[in-house]
Amino acid sequence: MEVTTYQSEKINLNDFDLEDFVSVVFPGAQKQMRKVSLVILKELTIEPKTISEIVDKNKLARGTAYDAANKMQRLGILNREGKYAPIRISSKFPLSLERLALWYRNHFSAKKRG
Repeated sequence: MEVTTYQSEKINLNDFDLEDFVSVVFPGAQKQMRKVSLVILKELTIEPKTISEIVDKNKLARGTAYDAANKMQRLGILNREGKYAPIRISSKFPLSLERLALWYRNHFSAKKRG
């Protein structure tokens, strides 16, 4: 994940959107992954679905869609109850980021600077 200064300013101005979020998760040359992830996240904001349903409905490249979904699942953005259950947007992701940010601040601000 990579947050640029430009994206930080968009967050501060409440101008950060889903496309910006996807570009943070898939930075650089991962254009196809960004495109597919955006479609997946938009579909999942409506209701939980399987990746196969999303692929078929939107005519996405199956391998890229599964790769993108797996990465988002490893990051905690998506989750599912079981192997064949519909995938959904995780409610735990923001809490995990808050806890990580708290740890980061405590860990690195406590260190004495040379």
